[in-house]
Amino acid sequence: MRVLGLALIAMGVVGSVYCWNGAANDEAYFRALKGLEKYPGNVLYQTEVKMAEPRHMLLLGGAYGSATVGVVLGSICVGIGALLASDRRRG
Repeated sequence: MRVLGLALIAMGVVGSVYCWNGAANDEAYFRALKGLEKYPGNVLYQTEVKMAEPRHMLLLGGAYGSATVGVVLGSICVGIGALLASDRRRG
């Protein structure tokens, strides 16, 4: 259980770094934002932002969610492994 917990924590952190890197380098989203800043009322740039925004938001959600889920589930598995190991030593 401890190995599974450590693997879950590592995968959560790796997934978070991967998603964060994708969000930081989302060229389509940042290009659309720059165009919208330059021409605020332009419908084409507004449409580009709306098309690129879901991918960007999902990457940010993945960065937050994978780290949180990995650490929480990994910690639970490490804790259960520690309890099982202490129970084996006693009995």
